[in-house]
Order: sequence, then structure tokens, then C-alpha cells
Amino acid sequence: MEMKDEKKAKQIAEERMAIIAPLLNPGLDTAEIRHIRQQIAENGGPSERTVDRYLKRYLQEGFNGLMPEGKNPNAVYKIPESLVEEAIHLRRELPSRSVASIIQILELEGKAEKGFLKKSTLQDALQRKGYSASMMKIYQDKGYASQRFSRKHRNDLWQGDIKYGPVLKLNGTPTQTYLSLLIDDCTRFPVHGEFYANMKEDIVEDTLHKAILKVGAPRRLFFDNGSQYRTRWMNRACMLLGIRLIYSRPTHPQGKGKIERLNGTVNQFLEEISLKPPESLQALNERFQAWLNECYTTVEHSALGTSPEVAFKSDSMPLRFVDTDVMARAFLRCEPRKVDKSGCISFKGKSYDLTVRFAGRTVDVVYDPANTDILTIETNDCAPFQVMERKIGEHTAARPQMPKAEVTAENSRLLDAAEKAYRAKTIERQRSISYSSEVRKEA
Repeated sequence: MEMKDEKKAKQIAEERMAIIAPLLNPGLDTAEIRHIRQQIAENGGPSERTVDRYLKRYLQEGFNGLMPEGKNPNAVYKIPESLVEEAIHLRRELPSRSVASIIQILELEGKAEKGFLKKSTLQDALQRKGYSASMMKIYQDKGYASQRFSRKHRNDLWQGDIKYGPVLKLNGTPTQTYLSLLIDDCTRFPVHGEFYANMKEDIVEDTLHKAILKVGAPRRLFFDNGSQYRTRWMNRACMLLGIRLIYSRPTHPQGKGKIERLNGTVNQFLEEISLKPPESLQALNERFQAWLNECYTTVEHSALGTSPEVAFKSDSMPLRFVDTDVMARAFLRCEPRKVDKSGCISFKGKSYDLTVRFAGRTVDVVYDPANTDILTIETNDCAPFQVMERKIGEHTAARPQMPKAEVTAENSRLLDAAEKAYRAKTIERQRSISYSSEVRKEA
């Protein structure tokens, strides 16, 4: 029983070590340490005061200081402390170095007698000091997002993802479908999900548009680095809607655990729908919405203690609905175009005149896909303006004139500068000749 308690104490200490690991970086300043403490507390970890207590005990007592009070970690070990420090130095030198390699090095260097160090004993000693193999991996991870977190209120953060759906026979052609899904982080409530017949960026736009119309705009959006999410339109729309756009770090998908868990639940629907695939995309979405409502949103969630629908509707955070004009502007398409030397752009097979003032510059073309007769042009240095399709007339456009300025040339600056430089070289050459003559006379 005592051994079991000791194992549990070490496990708790390792968990606490994982929490304070980001604070042990020697390059952090006071502001960065305060920010990391706040992030740990906001993401479901212990309070800032508790984190400070863990850190203080670790700095004073090492790994043993993180063990819960009442446990007795002071066991008698055969390995001298100096030898343990040598082993720690070898592991710090190369974190991936195994315990067997550390023992071999210490034996070859003559610091430990052959057979004296046992793998399990040294491994336990390194674990007591906070240098086990698992802890070394945590130290090398520069982020701290692997800690479980949950936002406090609805619409504080939405997570988005795209998942492969069933293959349907549409118009006689087998077509792969894709599920675009947005889920509320706090309540696990799917704000909108729909199957589409392609995986272009416009499916993300449509999903976000319908979700905001239903439940208001979120404060943050969290996506992976897929090309459908990293678009010029997404940055522009989030800026207009007052949404902070966040992307997960490459090779670090831990922050998307909630929507990945929902994707796993959706697999149940995909298995059921495969028994009799629907004949249209509309029928697929109708059956998906029915399943989502009856088998997920109204069913008690283990992490919530209630259903996602009840959790979302009972949250105290007011919903933030966006002004109609702002919504209309945010969900227009946006593409970059370079203006040619005549002040025109080519867009969707048509030509539009922006005037020669914009010649050679790159502008943002904002448009409604249903009507491209009139485009809105956005630049960094002037207010948005509209342009119409260019009409070819009988006369050419006037050549742009240089801005007027009172500049008169009284002489040639090039010739004046050349003459001045030539005179200086001539004088220097004469001095050199005169000095050489004097030297010859004295000799």
C-alpha cells in the first residue's frame, strides 16, 4: 500500500511539473511569466496563486517539493548524489539519451563500477529529480496549449474543421461530400454543420455565415492551417466582424480536441447513412440535422453534466448579432488584382477602369458572385470605391501628367560636380609632383 501511495505521489508531482514547465525557461521576462500564469488559469488549470506555490516549492526542494503533503518521498537510495548529478548532466546534454546509454557512459568513464548502476534504480532517481524521459519531452515542448482548457462562456471561441462525408451519386456521377462544422468551445454546441459537394473555401464562408445568423458572432475563431481557412477573405471578414482569428501550430493539434471528439461521434452517423445513401445532398443534410439534434445536441454530455443545447441556451453571455450592412459587406468575396499601366484590371473575363492613379499597384476586389457588373475596390490609403465594367470608346485615355512643381535649372549639376572633382584631383597631382622634385634636389 505504501508503494502504491508513493507511485501516486510521483504521478501527482509529474502533473504539477507539467503545469509549471513553461515557466522554467530562463529566457522569460516578468511580463511573459505573468502572461503564461494567466493562460494556465484561463485554460482550466490551477489558479495563478497555486501555480506560484508549485514553482516556489520546486525551486526550493526540486521535484520532491511537488509531491503532495503527507507523503514520504525520502527513501534510501544506493546511488550517491554526485553520481545522480552526473546522470542528470548527461540527460540534459542530450534529452533523448536513454538510461542504458547513461549507465554505459558512466561506466566507460570510470565514474561508476560496472554493474553498480541498475537501470530501474537510476531511472527512479532521475524521475525524483524531474528528469524522466516523459518530463524531458514536456520540457522540449515550447507551448503550453496541451493542457486541457475550456472557455467560460458561449461564443467566446468557436472551433472549425472539415471532415470527409459519404460518396453520393449526384447526377449520375459518384461525388465525394465534405462536412464543414463549427462547434462552440464552452458548451460543445454545434453552431452549424453542413455537407457540401466540394472542399473549396466557399464552404467555410457559407458555414460561418449561417452560424452567425443563427446564434450571433463569436469573439474568436480557431482553425487548423488548411488552405480553406488561411484565405484573404477570412482575414478581411474577421476584421470587419470584430472576430479574433487563431490558427493552431503545425504538428500541434491538441487544441482542437473538442471538435475532433465530435468528429468521432459523427462517424456513427456516417456508418448509419452508409446502409442506404441518400440520392441528393439536400436529403443527406436533412438526415444529418435530424441525427445531430436527436443523438447529440439534446443528449447529456459527460463533460458538461447536461446537453450541449441546454448548456448553450442557459449561458449568461449575451449573444452578439452583427449589423445587416456589416454582415453583407463582410460576406462578399475578396480577391487581389494588380492594376496594369493603363489603370485597368481584368476580372472574370471583364475589364474594369480604375484610372491611371492606381497603375502598377495591387488592390483588393470585393464583389458579389451573383453580380460582377459593379466591383468594390479597397486599398490601404483611400476609402472603398466602386468601378463598372470598362467600355471601349472611340478615343484613347489621356496620358498622365507629371505633378506640377516650380523647378528651373540654371546650370548642369553633373558638369559642375565633375569639374569640381577634376580640379581637386589636379591640385593633388601637382602637389605630388612638387614634393617629388624637392626630394630629388635634397638627394
